Amino acid sequence: MLVAKDLSIGYDRPLIKGIKFELTSPALVQVIGPNSVGKTTLLRTLSGLLKPLEGKVLIEGIDVSGNPKLAGRYISFTPQLTTNQVNDYPITVWEFLNYGLELGGIKVSHDEVIEVLDVVGIDKKFWNVDLRKLSGGYRQKVNIARALLSKSPILILDEPFSNIDIVSKSHIAKVLLKLSKEKLIIVSMHDPTLLLEGTTNIIILGYGKHAFGDPLKILNFDVLKQFYGDSVIIVDKCKHIIDTH
Repeated sequence: MLVAKDLSIGYDRPLIKGIKFELTSPALVQVIGPNSVGKTTLLRTLSGLLKPLEGKVLIEGIDVSGNPKLAGRYISFTPQLTTNQVNDYPITVWEFLNYGLELGGIKVSHDEVIEVLDVVGIDKKFWNVDLRKLSGGYRQKVNIARALLSKSPILILDEPFSNIDIVSKSHIAKVLLKLSKEKLIIVSMHDPTLLLEGTTNIIILGYGKHAFGDPLKILNFDVLKQFYGDSVIIVDKCKHIIDTH
């Protein structure tokens, strides 16, 4: 179980105040909200990478607040993929997964790497390709493969669908939905519909406000209007968020 106890988080000043929730595993939890409201800040805090200004993050009753080494025993964090996020040194997919994890003290077998590469949909012809030559979609698949090989019970992913093609989005969505039946998956999203069918709870953040609940509670027009304002429109009885990314 991951528990956020009255968290106030941010850098010089709090972006989010007094947020609290309890997440059990297995589950798929989405973090949504407009730009610059603290979604990444919240995920980094839950991962132990950022110490909360107030409150605690507990995993199985252990305080991991601001302690990435301790939190890393339970959590694998995959940051947002940016358009210029490429290693400045040559390393192949295979080397990145094998030796990169080994440097972090995680040993994986040859068969485990092959199995995970198959799960995330990376064809054998790409195994020895330089990461710098891969598309954004394939680099994101590699990042998710690395998270899986860490064998962490909790996966936290920041915008895993940004800067990737439609085909890769569909495949990664299927992978995450399947994994959510075994692990606790926490993922920040701009389009909650991509993973909606498997989502158990949603954390919605706004400017100075937040809410937590199941999709039916959060994804109704009145709640979305409170957090997104005029960026929420209804077309043919369907709600659309037109917040730009």
